[in-house]
Amino acid sequence: MTQEGMIDAMDSHLIHDTDLSRRALLAGLGGLAVAIALPLPTRAQTAPPGPPPLGAAAAGANAQTGMVTAYLVVKPDGKLVIISPTTEMGQGTHTAHAAIIADEVGVDFADVSVETAIPADAYRWGGAMGSGGSQGVRRWNDHLRKGAAQARVMLIQAGASRWNVDPAGITIERGYLVHTQTQRRMRIGDVAADAATFTPPDNPPLRDPSTRRYVGQNIPRLDIPAKVRGETIYSMDFRLPGMLYACARLNPVFHGDIASFDAAPALKVKGVRKVVKIQGGVAVIADTAWAAIKGADAVTVSMAPSPQDGINSAALAEAMVEGLGAAQAIPATSRGDVDAAFKSAAKTVTADYSVPYICHAPMEAWSCTGLFKDGKLELWAPTQVQDRSRRTAAATLGIDAEAVTLHTLMLGGGFGRRLMDDGIPGAAQVAKDMAGTPVKFFWRREDEFDRGYFRPAQMARLTASLDAKGTVTGMAIRISGPSMRAEFAPGGLKEGELDGSSVQDLGNLPYNLPNFKLDWARRHVRVTASPWRAVGATHNAFFLECFIDELAAAAGKDPLAFRRELLAGNKRALAVIDLVAEKAQWGRTLPKGHGQGIGFFVSYGSLSAHVVEASVVDGQPRVHRVTTVLDCGDVVLPDGARSQMEGGVVMALSAGLYEAVTVKDGRAEQRNFDTYRLMRHSETPPVIDVHFIKSGETLGGVGEPGVPPTFPAVANALSAASGKRLRSLPLVEALSV
Repeated sequence: MTQEGMIDAMDSHLIHDTDLSRRALLAGLGGLAVAIALPLPTRAQTAPPGPPPLGAAAAGANAQTGMVTAYLVVKPDGKLVIISPTTEMGQGTHTAHAAIIADEVGVDFADVSVETAIPADAYRWGGAMGSGGSQGVRRWNDHLRKGAAQARVMLIQAGASRWNVDPAGITIERGYLVHTQTQRRMRIGDVAADAATFTPPDNPPLRDPSTRRYVGQNIPRLDIPAKVRGETIYSMDFRLPGMLYACARLNPVFHGDIASFDAAPALKVKGVRKVVKIQGGVAVIADTAWAAIKGADAVTVSMAPSPQDGINSAALAEAMVEGLGAAQAIPATSRGDVDAAFKSAAKTVTADYSVPYICHAPMEAWSCTGLFKDGKLELWAPTQVQDRSRRTAAATLGIDAEAVTLHTLMLGGGFGRRLMDDGIPGAAQVAKDMAGTPVKFFWRREDEFDRGYFRPAQMARLTASLDAKGTVTGMAIRISGPSMRAEFAPGGLKEGELDGSSVQDLGNLPYNLPNFKLDWARRHVRVTASPWRAVGATHNAFFLECFIDELAAAAGKDPLAFRRELLAGNKRALAVIDLVAEKAQWGRTLPKGHGQGIGFFVSYGSLSAHVVEASVVDGQPRVHRVTTVLDCGDVVLPDGARSQMEGGVVMALSAGLYEAVTVKDGRAEQRNFDTYRLMRHSETPPVIDVHFIKSGETLGGVGEPGVPPTFPAVANALSAASGKRLRSLPLVEALSV
């Protein structure tokens, strides 16, 4: 399946998030796995491929001696090497994979290491290899466990043949085959080559969960020691013998290009070898990174005029406001009779909300090393989308995708930013221009802001009706703004089609809303946009949960009690908000000037609720405590899950309190961290108290679900503290108005 075909399959399965079960989500996300609900109602529904093959024959370039299944290599000394289908971005996925396989095979965790796969059939779920959408564990858990069980059966078969005994009498304990009757022992590495010759069983028996030593336990992260010692190889650290460096000089206007360039000034810089035209600009190739940077500063570039030159935030805001009240919009969900509910209401409440563009701002700016030789390209890249990157590189050079080999490096921050392959064409081009010599192509920080992809700005108008008892009888939500899908997905978005990311997770709310209407007014400008951690759930949780607080106030009810009424009968959701209320001591007497706020949201198959305690000091927000509860079904890696929740809270607080990208003359006005405000270490809450509920439901996500509820929880807390209803982000600006 091509990348475009994979996106189409993903779209066709995510017709409406109102109909989106966990099973449909897992089946339909395809190789990108970004969980952004990109619906195309007009397309036929065709099922994407199921789970990838487990056998070693599908391992492609990853095949090696001792490979028992595509995911598991047993070394002669009995140590295991896991070939993981996912990118490690610091979220601990590889450690979780190691725990799953160590438990299922029966080896010591210390004897397991993990490598990221080179793209091949065994690692392509839905037709392409990629990581995102909080799928790293929940998608692969059962599949990797089955592959490990197959390997265990095959190793036991090999041991039985070696000892000439019944395999039923052999177990694997701490990396050794043990014959229970005679207590003979043999390292699994001694029979790995023999085991690889057996046919993997279709339905291997799984170990009883009670035998697990690592899954569900706090085990050491595999990636942390090397990071602490400064040994982790990130993309800019990666070196090849004789490698050159290529620094980009790009048109800062979104989708802009250059008309011409004069290489002469750059060629005068010592060490500069060549200036090459690339997509969106030029690249200066030199012996050192510094020479490449100085050459990029020196080259004379004439920017080409662009339709995007006139884009500005003020005009976009006007268009989005118009969209809120427009007579026509693209329908997403409708049930009951909202108009009738509004007409018979004792009270009607309406509120408008807005969020700006925000930047991923990873600490690692784009870089990628390429070597073009004998008509083939080899890349070393920090990417979340391996196959998409391969195809983009191949298209750039006019070669077949099978002629591109991609090695995935550790990411220095992902957050969805590396779901884009925009740094790949330049890397491919300079590699071809310097054929036979490896070249590291890189952007500077300013390029990440100029040419980077942002979570799109959006606005929302929410209207609800209340009866005489303060019960919600109807709700209408209108989202207005640019389309992420139009900028991010191959093929874009046709006029009249719904961008599911704009209405993500609003169509199937857990609240009891018998009369409900949701639609989207597309007001698009060509500002580059792509998934930002938790995608559309971030702004939609802010819109909805702040509005729920407004409705509670209109009904004269406590915000927690009001939500409990709306969730009546939903035991799982009630368990989440009741626990967060208990742990946060909801309703307790607070210090003067402090306020509590709650946010609850369901995304990525998980339920998450936060309570924030905050205050306003001299007009500035202060967050004192965040209490959070997550029900993701079960927790494979508790310490990693806790870190993900803590990191998600901090990232969302930073974005909600301070971050914004404004656009003027077709480019971002914020070009570095001096103008793009991130939360400082001293501003982070002293306490982030994380709790998990192990409900036994289907595994949900962890990396993203903790982000969305943070936005409304902190906004509601600051509203309670200040007495001022806050309806726009960033909150530091809303407080000053």
